[in-house]
Amino acid sequence: MALKSEELGYDSVWTTDHVLMPTNSETPYESILDSVTSLAYLAGITRKVKLGISSLILTMRNPIVTIKQLATVDNLSKGRLILATSAGWNEKEFEHLGSNFHDRGKRLDEYLQLLRTLWDGGLVRFEGKRSRIAFDSAVFEPHPVQRKLTVWIAGNSKAAMNRAVKYGDAWHPNVPPLAVFKELIAEFRRLPGGERKTISVRIGMQMKSKSRDYVSPRGDKRLILSSDMVENRNTISALAEIGVEYAVVAPSFDGKVPVEEQLDGITRLMDEVIHSM
Repeated sequence: MALKSEELGYDSVWTTDHVLMPTNSETPYESILDSVTSLAYLAGITRKVKLGISSLILTMRNPIVTIKQLATVDNLSKGRLILATSAGWNEKEFEHLGSNFHDRGKRLDEYLQLLRTLWDGGLVRFEGKRSRIAFDSAVFEPHPVQRKLTVWIAGNSKAAMNRAVKYGDAWHPNVPPLAVFKELIAEFRRLPGGERKTISVRIGMQMKSKSRDYVSPRGDKRLILSSDMVENRNTISALAEIGVEYAVVAPSFDGKVPVEEQLDGITRLMDEVIHSM
C-alpha cells in the first residue's frame, strides 16, 4: 500500500500499535511490526503521502524516547507525520511492559502536554505530577519540521471525547453502526469546544465479506466496508453527512487478509467508490 498509495490517490498511509500482546488474544496484534520504526522506513520510500499511527499507545512506552522517535520521523519525512493516540485497552499488555493500566488516562493527558513542550524544541522545562517526569533547561533537538504536530485522540468513550476537545486536533473514533454513531457524534458536538473539532474516523474493510459489520476484540459492533460497492458509497456519504471529514481505512482489520487482496481492495475502493462520488 505504501509503495502505491501516491499512484492510487490516497492521502496517507498508517500503521497501528501493539508491542507484546498475550497469547491467544483473539486479535490480529500478536504478530505486528513496530509502529514508529515502520514509519521511519516508509518516510524513505514515499514522497508526498502523510504518515500516521492509528493509534499509538503512548502510555505503554517511555514517552520522551517515543516523542524523540516521532520528531525523527517528522524530520525524515519532511513534515508528513500525523499522530493518533489513545489510552489503550489491553490490561495484560500493559502488565507485560511494566506500565500501570489503571492511571493510563491521566498519564496520557500529561504525556500530551509533554509532547507539546518537547515538540517546541529549544530549551524546555517540564514538571509532571502523574508521571514523575521533570527536567529544567533540557535541549530537544533537532526541531521537528512541523512545529505544530497534528494529534488525533482515538477512542469512543466519553473520556476520549473530552480528551479530544482539550488536547487534540481531532476526535478519532472507530465506526459503530450508523444509528449508534449519530448519537455519539451528537454527544461529542454538545461538549464545550466539540462543535469546532474535526472528526476523523477509523473504519475496517473486507472486500470479500457480505456483512456490513463485525464484532471487535473488545466486544463492540463496528461498521465495515464490504463487497457491496453501492453500500460502501452510501456508508461514506452518510459519514460525510454526519460530520466526518477524514477516514482511515483498515484493509485487514482482522489480520487475515493477504497483502495482495488488501491492495486489490484499496484499488477497487478508490476506482469504484471514491472516484464516482
